[in-house]
Amino acid sequence: MSLEGGSTCTECGILAEDTALYFGGSTVRQAITQDLDLRGAKFLQYWGRIGSENNMTSCHRPICRKEGVLLDYSTDGGITWTLLHEMDYQKYISVRHDYILLPEDALTNTTRLRWWQPFVISNGIVVSGVERAQWALDNILIGGALAPYAHGDSLYFNGCQIRQAATKPLDLTRASKIMFVLQIGSTSQTDSCNSDLSGPHTVDKAVLLQYSVNNGITWHVIAQHQPKDFTQAQRVSYNVPLEARMKGVLLRWWQPRHNGTGHDQWALDHVEVVLTRKQNYMMNFSRQHGLRHFYNRRRRSLRRYP
Repeated sequence: MSLEGGSTCTECGILAEDTALYFGGSTVRQAITQDLDLRGAKFLQYWGRIGSENNMTSCHRPICRKEGVLLDYSTDGGITWTLLHEMDYQKYISVRHDYILLPEDALTNTTRLRWWQPFVISNGIVVSGVERAQWALDNILIGGALAPYAHGDSLYFNGCQIRQAATKPLDLTRASKIMFVLQIGSTSQTDSCNSDLSGPHTVDKAVLLQYSVNNGITWHVIAQHQPKDFTQAQRVSYNVPLEARMKGVLLRWWQPRHNGTGHDQWALDHVEVVLTRKQNYMMNFSRQHGLRHFYNRRRRSLRRYP
């Protein structure tokens, strides 16, 4: 990625974790990727911020639309650009997570992306200056099918016994959302990933998202996901219930019924618990290394059952 007027630091605070791409130069401020092969890609996501609520000197509050940041794409080597998204100056003074579906015209093997802050018009002349609000980006990710939604492999369930993934007790006092990617069976109905969509017990083969505030004695349903709706990987997001915003909360993904090994398989990927102060926890599952971690710098284990 090519940067102008930018560097890696924390001058606009921590967006996701550790340092971010920070833009505070007095001239051009932009980040441009190299030409990417986006054939088969589905989405672009990242964390962004423009200025800050507490009006820090190194990241001061924006006051007009000209201080916003634009996201464009080009398929002709940067000769022409098409607007994909505007980061509004009023909405990004606190950290925001953007999840953007890529348009069909952007799905080429020569697509480059650009985040840039427009120049200021002074006396009819296009100029740039340090008076513009500084901005920052972090955790940029482009994905398509299930695997690219996160780093490493997905957590895959094909056992003959209980199928569930459960966290250790979490502090959800400041949590706002739970986000993850889920697939149940597949459209191609392969031996390793299939689901009976017409049987009498199909509804019972849903994958439930639940929480417990008494160490797993009782569970409360946040959402249920029917196989017919998840034969392709989907990213979903749910508000954390007010009753679950406390310490010591367990989360679990559970399939109440299945037909055993070789049937009704499902996969879970890129699980995030987003905090109200725009920090984020992420669960990253690596089947290859046999590790299931819940972490935010300090790693915490995730229990997984067959």
